[in-house]
Amino acid sequence: MAQLTSAGYAAKAAVAAASAAQAPCGTVGDLRDLQHELFAARRAVVMFGNNVNQAAAAFNATGQLPDWAAEAVRLCEAAVARLDEVISRIDRKLR
Repeated sequence: MAQLTSAGYAAKAAVAAASAAQAPCGTVGDLRDLQHELFAARRAVVMFGNNVNQAAAAFNATGQLPDWAAEAVRLCEAAVARLDEVISRIDRKLR
């Protein structure tokens, strides 16, 4: 993790936090858990946007992507997968 930018590290931490919890029993608890996961996902998306801006600035200055760009893409893919899981859980509850 030493090679990650502060935004990359924060994004990784947000994804880990969003992945850690399981919903408690009960509708209110389930909705609260889903809400927390969506808030964490929103924070992660903002951080990914910052990473994209940093990578674009570095690319424009040097003509090369930073070394951490591949890890940022991997984290984004993990966050999207987690969002897909949350959406599936919401869909199952609404059926």
